[in-house]
Amino acid sequence: MTSKVFISYRREDSAGYAGRVRDRLASELGRDLLFMDVDGIPLGVNFVKVLQEEVAKCSVLLAVIGRDWLDVRDEQGRRRLDAPDDWVRVEIAAALQRNIPVIPILLEGTQVPKRDQLPDDMRELAVRSGLAVHHASFHSDMDILIRSLRARLAGADGQGAPSATAGVDLDGAHAPSPRSTVQLPPRDTVRPWLRNNMVVLTGLVVAVVIAAAGFVWSVTASQKSAGNVTTSGPQSPVVQGTKGDVRIDFNPPQPSPR
Repeated sequence: MTSKVFISYRREDSAGYAGRVRDRLASELGRDLLFMDVDGIPLGVNFVKVLQEEVAKCSVLLAVIGRDWLDVRDEQGRRRLDAPDDWVRVEIAAALQRNIPVIPILLEGTQVPKRDQLPDDMRELAVRSGLAVHHASFHSDMDILIRSLRARLAGADGQGAPSATAGVDLDGAHAPSPRSTVQLPPRDTVRPWLRNNMVVLTGLVVAVVIAAAGFVWSVTASQKSAGNVTTSGPQSPVVQGTKGDVRIDFNPPQPSPR
């Protein structure tokens, strides 16, 4: 089953922002990995049941929270969040109950709600780390979120899933496992290294060639400068002459008898 990102928001509070978040995530992760009520709940079904089922399928829930999120009220003046069948309450409470990571997306300086501001089944939200998102830095803020979501979705699909009780890492960094094995660098990292060090490598090759040529030349020159040596006979040699070529004569002349 493909993991999903569930986007929870309150229409009266942050419909526009939630749409921007969905569009950016759809372009980076794919629309199939997202669930949002506007295009995910068929007509005529029990929405509470559908929401709970969809939350159960997701790997992470994004709670988009604007300045009016806590205090939106119904026609009778009652706070919407206090109603047991409030959509937002159903979504977030279901995720918290299942220990699914919930990331508060805090719009324009909004703070994470305090425990005493939330219903009992939502109070865990007060201790979940959130991501601040501003209009002026929207795309850079979303870049941080996308890195975290990619890592989490990859883990949820069986590539080293992080613990569900662990805090959400909004920088997308993960500590290496103590049992991880040493791996060779990927091919894509070797080619840039060769390109960057080609001048140094070329210089080393040229230096080796020049040194080898100099050695061969010196040996040849020393051989040419040596004198000619001639030998004759099997007897002990006698060196004759002090200038010119050196001749080693194994048959020196014998002295005449007296």
